[in-house]
Amino acid sequence: MLNFTTKKDYQGNNIDELINAGFEMGSEFCTFKQAVNHYDLPSASLLKGMKSCARLKKIVTKEVVNKLSGKKEKKKVPVFFSVFEKNHIENILMDNGL
Repeated sequence: MLNFTTKKDYQGNNIDELINAGFEMGSEFCTFKQAVNHYDLPSASLLKGMKSCARLKKIVTKEVVNKLSGKKEKKKVPVFFSVFEKNHIENILMDNGL
């Protein structure tokens, strides 16, 4: 399970999410913005009709203000993002004339 634009493997629960969505090990994915940049598209509308295959998450550290003390604290929070399978992206691009 690889992000084909960054060449990084997905880890942890994200692998389980992709397997539960019906994908096999070795499948390749990316986010919408990564697809637009990777394929050097002049317009994101060329990806019209593309459907995400899974919603994954990563944990990031964010600075938040404690409402009681007023002090800044670091807190780990989940950030969700949708991913798209490489073959589906390429089929959509062909269907949309690219």
